[in-house]
Amino acid sequence: DGHCHAFDANSKGTVFGSGVGIVVLRRLQDAIDDGDHIHAVIKGSAVNNDGSQKVGYMAPSVDGQAQAIAEAMAIANVSPETITYVSAHGTGTPVGDPIEVAALTQAYRQGTDKTGELSTGWCALGSVKTNIGHTDTAAGVASFIAVAKAMQAGEIPPLLHFKPGNPACDFER
Repeated sequence: DGHCHAFDANSKGTVFGSGVGIVVLRRLQDAIDDGDHIHAVIKGSAVNNDGSQKVGYMAPSVDGQAQAIAEAMAIANVSPETITYVSAHGTGTPVGDPIEVAALTQAYRQGTDKTGELSTGWCALGSVKTNIGHTDTAAGVASFIAVAKAMQAGEIPPLLHFKPGNPACDFER
């Protein structure tokens, strides 16, 4: 239908777009010393290539993604309870979105001792792709810029075209 339905029961695949993004990275202390306007601070990051654990080169695996998420939180020295919004890949595919939600759930469960009702509901999930499509290699920087702007505005951006959640995502957990 020409729309990206990230995490939606009606997802039928991503919508491709074109884009570019530019972010100037500086060491935090240098930016502070020079009086730069700081839009966001990257506290931690991680990458992975889970190779043989996944079905194909472009397909993610739950364990590989969960490992990268947990590593980024550990490097940043943050606990899951302090993260109130995740701008996910969210391509709107029936297979990819549930894998991403399962990986986030697994990583968050590893990083908290909360159980039962207290272990859910503190983090919103979104994707910039519902607004601009999948901008291929610019997708990561587009998401980064969108999160920085959302933090400045103090608002979580809407997840467009979302109606019933994809039941395979298990949002209740």
